[in-house]
Amino acid sequence: MNKLSMAVKNSTPVTDPVRVILIEDDFDMRQGLTDFLRLNAFAVTAVGNGKEFDQAFGTETFDVAVVDVNLPDINGFELARVISETTNVGIIMLTARTMRDDRLRGYAEGANLYLTKPVDGDELVYAIKNLAGRIKQSVTSPVQREHGPNWAYDRVAQRLVSPQGTAVTLSGREARLLLKLAEEHGKVVSRTALAHAMGYQDTSLESRSIDAVLRRLRSKARDAGMELPIHVVHALGFHFAGGIELSTPSGISPRCSRPMV
Repeated sequence: MNKLSMAVKNSTPVTDPVRVILIEDDFDMRQGLTDFLRLNAFAVTAVGNGKEFDQAFGTETFDVAVVDVNLPDINGFELARVISETTNVGIIMLTARTMRDDRLRGYAEGANLYLTKPVDGDELVYAIKNLAGRIKQSVTSPVQREHGPNWAYDRVAQRLVSPQGTAVTLSGREARLLLKLAEEHGKVVSRTALAHAMGYQDTSLESRSIDAVLRRLRSKARDAGMELPIHVVHALGFHFAGGIELSTPSGISPRCSRPMV
């Protein structure tokens, strides 16, 4: 922390501060960064390991995650991948690992920025502000539809078929997740609504379970050569960006679930 300048920036007060989750296992570093970021008008939740991250991330909403790599119970690269695959939260890797391979892996796992320790406080402040600004700007843009042939979902066989004809069989939870998104015609579905549709009772505790189901579904689809058009809308939820037909025992129904333009 010897290079961390503690000069507070003069800034115009904002009613909605940037929400940051800081994952850092070193207590002194975590406390120093937390104090500095709060002095710069950020709303900061600081945690020291993956378990604490899961608890905070399942109940709060964040704009940017600042992630250390060497955590006691999870690899920071793996954590970045989980965040990038299931949310639209900006990711800044903050680590003492300076090798090129580490940097490349950080970006490959979904990091937007890769900063090394000791970090300059001013640089970190501007990095968070700029990243959060770009994310919030993208959130205000209308949800876009992906044009092209429809997907098909067979509710009886619990199979998803891509526009190219490739099929994957879904688990019960995966099927419920996909069906809820399809029935909403491309509208954004909140985590709470999705959790209820998937059969979870305690939506605050099961938020990470939704992410786990979505990760498995994406992985299964990619193994079959598909890229699912399920997108995260920051702080709002999820939506299926492609047209999807819902089949019945007698075949494809006339009703076609299409996203809003």
